[in-house]
Amino acid sequence: MKARRLIFLFVLAGVLTLAAIAAVMMRETANLAPFSRQPLFPGLEQKIEQIARIELRTATGDVNLAQDAKGGWMLPERGGWPANFDVVRKAVLGLAKLQAVDRRTARPENHAHLLLAAPDDPDAAESGKGALIRALDAQGEVMASLIIGRVQTPPSATTPGTAFARREGEAQTYLVEGDVNFPLLVSDWIDRRLFDIHEDRIRSVKITPPSGPAYEIARATPQDPFTIDRIPKGMEFILPDLPANIAKTVALLPLEDALPDDKVDFTGAYRAEHKMFDGLALTSYTVLRDKSRWTKFTAAFDAAQAEAAEKAKLLEANPKLLNADAAQKQADEINARTKGWAFKLPGMKASDLTRDYESLFRTPEPEKKSGE
Repeated sequence: MKARRLIFLFVLAGVLTLAAIAAVMMRETANLAPFSRQPLFPGLEQKIEQIARIELRTATGDVNLAQDAKGGWMLPERGGWPANFDVVRKAVLGLAKLQAVDRRTARPENHAHLLLAAPDDPDAAESGKGALIRALDAQGEVMASLIIGRVQTPPSATTPGTAFARREGEAQTYLVEGDVNFPLLVSDWIDRRLFDIHEDRIRSVKITPPSGPAYEIARATPQDPFTIDRIPKGMEFILPDLPANIAKTVALLPLEDALPDDKVDFTGAYRAEHKMFDGLALTSYTVLRDKSRWTKFTAAFDAAQAEAAEKAKLLEANPKLLNADAAQKQADEINARTKGWAFKLPGMKASDLTRDYESLFRTPEPEKKSGE
């Protein structure tokens, strides 16, 4: 009973605290003159083409973007890897079109309750900090600087969203309306495209760990299941689909981050050699560094395999396979895009490129007898 009473009192105290904060904010609003809807950054929409840099600051990390010489966008700290132009454009337009629809608290001590404390505020808990978004021109002059906080209603395809926000350096907060879902992670901003390999094209993969035995997973035709070259006696796969999952790691492969490959130590890398029915060959090297897996790629074209696929009429039966010229062209394109780069891949795909042979198997559980 005492424990229940303490819990009740704790919850009640929290509710009363929030109610008091809400009352203070309502009282502040009531004492102000009527507020008319207005752009949060007047005139910015007319100057949007002058924005040449974007800085994002959060309590957990920063993202910087800049225009390149061709008018595209890239990430300078990622060696200039391209950003997703559509994401950047949408974010810039969203910032320029934000409308302040009502005033909220102007007391700095209340900012954290709306997630509007500055991301570098040493006196605020991380759970109360907002995201700082700056738009700058080519000379480094700040054109707009916003701290975005708690989202009240997310935007939809037909209606704008609302969130709490304030201009950097100002104590006054606002309820703003517009596209308030600003990207906050590197993986949200980065151009995630690597290359397009359909899973029907994959013939085999050979995994060579830095220590322990290598192993190969293969199939004879695109319609066959993937099988491993050997299975230890009395063992079974930890997952029935594991051979197929490992073989298909390079199919529909996006990236989450990119760095120049000289920024990553590839000593002791796992080597994976993927071979396609149509002659494309893709070799990858993957390492675990600072709790993240990084991969680099090289591509080649196997003319003999392409000729064998033609003779076996595999291309006629499988429209996803490429002809020899197209496979050679793709190998060149992959090398042009990936040479000199290391990529952080999605978790499960990266994990499948770093599996030791012994980790693939387990001892089957004994069969239960009827009645047990």
